Amino acid sequence: MKCNILTAICLSFSLSLSFAQSAKTYEVKSPDGKIRMNMTIGATISWSVKHENTEAIAPSEISISLAGGEVLGKDPQVVSAKTAGADEIIMTPIYKKSQVRDHYNQLMLTFKGAYGVIARAYNDGVAYRFFTQRKGELTIMDEEANFNFASDAPAFLPFVNDYRNKDKYTTSYEAHYANVRLSAVVKDSLAFLPVLADVGDQKKAVILEADLEDYPGMYLTSDGQNKQRLHGVFAKYPTNEAIGGFHNINYVVNGRADYIAKTAGTRSFPWRVVVVSAADKELADNDMMQKLGAPSRVTDYSWIKPGKVAWDWWNGWNISHVDFKAGINVPTYKYYIDFAANNKLEYIIIDEGWSEDDNDLSRVKLDVQQIADYGKQHNVGVILWSTWNAIHANTDALMSKFAQMGIKG
Repeated sequence: MKCNILTAICLSFSLSLSFAQSAKTYEVKSPDGKIRMNMTIGATISWSVKHENTEAIAPSEISISLAGGEVLGKDPQVVSAKTAGADEIIMTPIYKKSQVRDHYNQLMLTFKGAYGVIARAYNDGVAYRFFTQRKGELTIMDEEANFNFASDAPAFLPFVNDYRNKDKYTTSYEAHYANVRLSAVVKDSLAFLPVLADVGDQKKAVILEADLEDYPGMYLTSDGQNKQRLHGVFAKYPTNEAIGGFHNINYVVNGRADYIAKTAGTRSFPWRVVVVSAADKELADNDMMQKLGAPSRVTDYSWIKPGKVAWDWWNGWNISHVDFKAGINVPTYKYYIDFAANNKLEYIIIDEGWSEDDNDLSRVKLDVQQIADYGKQHNVGVILWSTWNAIHANTDALMSKFAQMGIKG
């Protein structure tokens, strides 16, 4: 009996050693060499990120689960590993910059089963995405997107706090950021992106996603076990929607499928992104979303005029030391226009309250025409807030009406 037990132990050790030896790590470095992203292929796929000697992301498993039980990332067999790079200028005419430098090194791993992973390393962060090359349609049951950290890092997370219609995914994406350690993230609470973690050495890691299309957005939460991990959560596909929520201006979900997406069998999936900064000021100047976004399908930009805005909602019509009562009235918005003109702001926004009914924009109670005319005299455009439901109800007629009034958006 002892001999059999010893044999079993030796066999188990041999298998473990064999697996350890069969796992292979592929590395891609940023052009400046400071960021190293590893993709380790063994029984699963895992990724990790270092900025110089600082571990930004500890090894973290990733996969996509399909209907029928297949898991992209389980026992992956590498068919090819190709490296590439790019250094080009992207023209960005409606961005805060007129152009962005797209400079990266890339690793593309293709696996048996007509799928793969693309990993990119930039000087300011990394990104990976799955891709598939299959016929027909795929049903995506779930995605495993893990972000493990080396310590119980302090983090900034905006938690979903709006449970209208008892649907935990309902959010206006307007929550305040909570400054907590990862261990304080409650299991099943949901944070939307971006999420920031302090990874030490004055460096920050910011989790984002890019090129999101025909796929649900990613939330992050704790699994309640690993206190140094955040993992992705994806809303199931809505099967029943109705008007509801705040003032009946939202679509609310009354039913969901058991899958997160049905999508084309040949496609690239959203980028999972980690921006790494060595100084906080770098975050304000980061262009990762522009670099990873799909090329614009708009060919005529002449009608798009980006600019800064004075927005009543953000300061609650709180104007003091004036000779009129602040509120949703013409004097208040003329005051905003004067402020915008004096501070070289291109627009003002008239938020909720200019129409009698949020869902019927034909019933205007504010003299919007007078405000638009005054704005034109001072080279300040006027933008109106609206619900999507109201615009969808009569899009062409409403757009034509407000365009004739001189409204800019």
